[in-house]
Amino acid sequence: ASSIYDEISSDFDGCCFVENVREESSKNGLEKLQEEILSVVLKQKKVKVRRVEEGRRVVICKLRHKKVLIVLDDVDNLDQLKALA
Repeated sequence: ASSIYDEISSDFDGCCFVENVREESSKNGLEKLQEEILSVVLKQKKVKVRRVEEGRRVVICKLRHKKVLIVLDDVDNLDQLKALA
């Protein structure tokens, strides 16, 4: 997945490869992963998300009209996918 990501990521307005979603979300919470995605895709230093629902709204609002590539590795729960994509 990472080699394909590297190959096609330049075709997008923003891109982010998130590894170990299962482990990271259980350790640090989905909010931290949402912050990572938003920071990387929007090229901003720090994006703060307090709640998963807030992060979901920000992802939708900020990324709606952009062509983005987000690769989520090791997703094991539909809630993770809903919160991050």
